[in-house]
Amino acid sequence: MEKSNIFVYVELSKLTTSLSTDPSFCKKALKAHAGYFNIIDAKYFSSQLATEWERILTLLKEKGPQLNQEGFIEKNAFRNTLFQMSSQQCIDLTNQILLLFEKVKIELGFIS
Repeated sequence: MEKSNIFVYVELSKLTTSLSTDPSFCKKALKAHAGYFNIIDAKYFSSQLATEWERILTLLKEKGPQLNQEGFIEKNAFRNTLFQMSSQQCIDLTNQILLLFEKVKIELGFIS
């Protein structure tokens, strides 16, 4: 059985410990840790879980980058999309990430 790389576990572990499903903090936590979405590549997941991660990344890049009047990027696609998401959308996204992390832990045998 193909398994995700331990790198995914380590990086998702760091990301998920900082996330919150509290509506007051959820969006702030996601924006503060948006860099993880750039460094955790789907290629480090098993093929089954890579599809889930790619869905999350696609959702997070939906609005694209925010450009200034000169055409330079002010906010990358992740931060711009997060900025425009509702609290409920951020909670749903956080829950998707937490669920994916649980699946990675199961896949790697850290929980049964």
